[in-house]
Formats: sequence, structure tokens, C-alpha cells
Amino acid sequence: MNFEGRGTIDFMEIKIGNVTIPAPLIALAPMAGTSTVTFRGICHGLGSSYAPTELVSARSIVYNGTEKSFRYLEIDPEHEGVTCIQLFGNEPEDFKVAIEAICNDPRLQAVDIIDVNMGCPVPKVVKTGAGSALTKDPVLAGKIMETVRATAEKYGKAATVKTRIGFNDAMRNGPEFAKVLAESGAQAICVHGRTASQMYRGTADINAIAQMREAVKDTGVVFIANGDITDGESAKRMLDVTKADGLMIGRASMGDPWIFNRVRHYLNEDVIPVSPSPKDKCDMLLNELVGTASHVGEPTAVKEMRSVMPHYIKGLPGSAVIKTQLCLASTIDEVKKILEDSIKLWE
Repeated sequence: MNFEGRGTIDFMEIKIGNVTIPAPLIALAPMAGTSTVTFRGICHGLGSSYAPTELVSARSIVYNGTEKSFRYLEIDPEHEGVTCIQLFGNEPEDFKVAIEAICNDPRLQAVDIIDVNMGCPVPKVVKTGAGSALTKDPVLAGKIMETVRATAEKYGKAATVKTRIGFNDAMRNGPEFAKVLAESGAQAICVHGRTASQMYRGTADINAIAQMREAVKDTGVVFIANGDITDGESAKRMLDVTKADGLMIGRASMGDPWIFNRVRHYLNEDVIPVSPSPKDKCDMLLNELVGTASHVGEPTAVKEMRSVMPHYIKGLPGSAVIKTQLCLASTIDEVKKILEDSIKLWE
């Protein structure tokens, strides 16, 4: 393996509040419909440092308690390692009540980190004034962060936030916004390098992330960069340009949880692990499906993983036809049979 030109990055363990994360910090980004408790455990086993849950409405917890949202709040410290629950909302008091409910629920009180979503660009979240809409209201965002930090700290939990470089090209207030978050108590800030209006289109602006990092470099806040990290080379470039303390990988992990191991080895200048074979991918797909079924039941798991399964077979011969077959399956046995028949095409 030729490492010429890769350079050396000095990694140190990261402390977020009272949580210690071994270096290098390479986290799994929270993704609706993807970041299930099962997938988070799989990614941790393959090198992910930690992984926030899918975003959960703080207001829903206020009115319904933790039960209604439990499947999204569920954590599994044994398999996940460091655990992190992500909340969204636009009222400081909602966050206070929601965190108290979480920390008083015996099933959830072992959580390590409470993360605030200030980056979701989905219209149904933005129109409520939550998610990335908060980038337009730094004062309110600061009040929310102060409340989250004070409440989380009361229970010994760390308080973090995930955001974007701005709401749109006319409102790229990232550096100022990052300062507000740091000054309001955020112990870690993760930045996705797109504006909210971009959604996931175009390319992540690494320089804009770097500007936000520069704005908070003297505050002591842990800074995590996110966006278009697809391999070791892009991970190293992100670190080199932004000087971030860690990385968060999102869409590139879908159907490819092995990416964390590959990036980790690349950054450590180790030999890159061999890419998974078609059988490895099929076995992992089934592993995730069976694990998900153990939490939500087989019919729901098969139905919900119809959007996940195609990622595991993307690029393999005949994948378009096989994707259609998988999306018509309604049982685990049907999925197994489709994959067993497909392996013959790929061996």
C-alpha cells in the first residue's frame, strides 16, 4: 500500500462534556429512516465513534411522553458504545421537559449526549421554526442551546448541536451562528457544508465549514465536519481544510457501514481493508433486516427497509431488477430467497 503524499495527522482523544471518544472521531450522521438502533450498532462495530438517533420532536415528548416516540429514541449502549439522542423543536421549554422525560425513563437514562437538530432542511420541520429554520433566528437558537446545556448538565449529559452553513446563499451566517451556539453552551458543534435551501444537492462547501471552525477555535468547543465524505481521501481533505476535531459520515454509509473502518485505516495510514464482497453485502443486509425486525416486528421492518436494501446492492449486475424484487418482498424469507438467487449472478 502506497501512503506517499497522505501526510500525518496527529489524533488525540476527544472529550465532549464528560464523554471521552477515542481518536479519530468518525461519527455516523443522524438520518431519518436510516439511523435505526440496529444500524447504529452495526456501524459502531465497524468503526463509528458514536451515532445520534433519528431526530425526535421535543414537543411530541412534552405531550405524549417518551412512549410514542420510543422506537426512535431507543438506545443500546452495549452495541452502540457512546449513545446520543437528537431532538428538534423551536421552544426552549419543550427541550427542557423532553430532556427531563428522557433522563427519567429507565430505558433511556443511560444516554450520554443530547443533540439538538438545527440543520434539518425538510419543509415539514422548517415550517415549524425548527431544524435549519433556527439558523435564521440566532437569538432563539442561543436560548434553546442554553436550556439544553443547563438541563442536560443537571443529569450529567453532554449537550451538542448539528447545523448547516446557513439557510440559503443570501443568509450564510455560519461563523456568527457558530459563535452564538458555542457561547450558549454547546459542547460540540457539527456542521453540514450545505445551506438548507440546497437540501442535499450540489457539493458541500468545505471552506464555509472551515470559516465556522475558525470562528469558534478559541472557545474550546469540539468541532465536527460533515458533508460529501465518501472515502479516506475526502475525509483527510475535510480534516486538512477545516481543521475539525472529527468527522461525521452520512449518506455514504447507507448500504456501506464498512466505510468507517476504511476511513479510519486510511487516516491512520494503515492498509485499507478489502472491500466487502457481494455475499458480505447480502449478509449485512439480512443482518440489519433481522435486527430491525427484532425491534419493530417483521412486517414493519421489511416495509421500512425497502428504502434501505437497494443501497446494499447498488452497482452490482442486475441490481435494478433485484431492487424491484426486494421492494415487493413482504417477509424476511422472501428477501433471503431473492438474495440467494442473486448471489449466483455475482459470484
